[in-house]
Amino acid sequence: MPPRTKTIAELRRELRVKERVLGRLVLLRRRLAARLAALDRRIASLHGAARWVGARATGRRAKARRGRGRRKRATGKPLVSYIHATLARAKRGMRAKDVTKAVVKAGYRTYSKDFYGIVAAALRDTSKFKRLKRGIYTLAA
Repeated sequence: MPPRTKTIAELRRELRVKERVLGRLVLLRRRLAARLAALDRRIASLHGAARWVGARATGRRAKARRGRGRRKRATGKPLVSYIHATLARAKRGMRAKDVTKAVVKAGYRTYSKDFYGIVAAALRDTSKFKRLKRGIYTLAA
């Protein structure tokens, strides 16, 4: 048995119901957006002016996100030059763990939670360093 086609009156009735529901949902969304903006303002006043608060409240998330990204280097020299200077002082080479400590002690500032991983990757990837044994590196000749 083929599906029954609806009459124009039935379709208009369905359309009115859906428009009514849509109107309520749009109104609810506006109210919630206003409450969210008020909460963002309160958070900003308690926490300090954060970039994301204003952007989120007005819906300009992409613009606020554009400012983030790669951080500017905290010191003047790149990490590889600190590693190079550290290994230049070690005659027999150093363990990656000791290189990490020496680089931080030399003044390289990092905010990384896994700085050892970054140093180990720099030691492996750069042609300036040579692997003597497992975990021990020296300068390449």
